[in-house]
Amino acid sequence: MLSKLRFNTVVGKKIVMAITGLALCVFLVGHLAGNLLLLWGKDKFNAYAAFLTPLPILPIIQLGLLAILLFHVIDALVLVKGNYEARPIPYQSKKWGRSKSKKSKKTWASTFMMWSGIIILLFIVFHIWHFKYHNPVASEPIGNGHNPNVVVGVSGANVGVSGSTSGENSGKEAFDLAQLVVNEFQNPIVAGIYILSMIVLGLHLYHAVSSAFTSLGANHPRYQKGLMWFGNIFTFVICGGFAAIPLLILFKVVK
Repeated sequence: MLSKLRFNTVVGKKIVMAITGLALCVFLVGHLAGNLLLLWGKDKFNAYAAFLTPLPILPIIQLGLLAILLFHVIDALVLVKGNYEARPIPYQSKKWGRSKSKKSKKTWASTFMMWSGIIILLFIVFHIWHFKYHNPVASEPIGNGHNPNVVVGVSGANVGVSGSTSGENSGKEAFDLAQLVVNEFQNPIVAGIYILSMIVLGLHLYHAVSSAFTSLGANHPRYQKGLMWFGNIFTFVICGGFAAIPLLILFKVVK
């Protein structure tokens, strides 16, 4: 067991991959829970954003997530490099899915883990740029004017409205973040990018979740079937939930 704690070994690197990957999965659960509030009403989503945005600990959490993501990506690159150096000549043939003689361990998702990871990384960059920098505020402000000193507010509520003298957000202008999300996902190209990215994320998680538990030692035959079911259900809920938001907005179920 002590040898497994040596993170410069292949086993150690896989443990780091598993821990950082599961940590990112925990983030996905929280992120999805917050985003799904939009389906229950814009005010609920805006209230959640208004609560989250001014938290002093938020920058620390964001830096922590960035560090976890970097560890995950760097470790993946090191493992891929090590695998290539161990066998620079690719196998002559690959078996996909099941064969008559035995079940192949190589699946479409596991073979393209690296490529799906690259696509997901590019999507993360796009997602942050799209909502944080490309559209820093909603297109429909609550209040008057276009003061760049803005805070997220609740539609129709007196939260940080420009000219207000009450509260810590006095003098700031509140914007309808929920309306921004709706406006963006009414664009078929934007909605399509997000939906396709969630499909790629699903392929990645389909293999990654159960493999993470295996890397951490839960590889007993008694647990493997249950962990595989858990991974499949987790993947469906997370990716289906995220994809449902742009899909429902695109077809005007959510307006």
